[in-house]
Amino acid sequence: MEKDEILEMFNGDCSGRIFWVSTCGDLPHLAPVCFVKNMDGKVVVAYNFIVKTTRLVEETGKASIGFAERGKSGFYGYLVKGRAWMDYDGEYFREIRKFVEEKTGGKRSPRGALVIEPEEIYSLSPGNERKKLF
Repeated sequence: MEKDEILEMFNGDCSGRIFWVSTCGDLPHLAPVCFVKNMDGKVVVAYNFIVKTTRLVEETGKASIGFAERGKSGFYGYLVKGRAWMDYDGEYFREIRKFVEEKTGGKRSPRGALVIEPEEIYSLSPGNERKKLF
């Protein structure tokens, strides 16, 4: 599978797959997130309730996001690691805010956007094949 095809799988609104964002401070931190959008080859996550994640991204400039789910032939999933930053008023924020507000009928509006620029992509599928894809 090509890199762009994998990144397209990082689009969601909790109606199907759940995504998990990981950051690290003194200890690793993992948080479930719902609203995710692939934009310009970057994974953009709505900042609704991820306060600790946001703080750690601002401190370290790094984050990862992944998902795993059952498909027709078993489990599969992907993990994206990379440089990360918060966008509170730019293009990424405006796009993810529009996406969330449309999906929730205006019931939620994010405070910002977590932007992850992929540096590494891994397969989370079981098996002995190569895990680091890009």
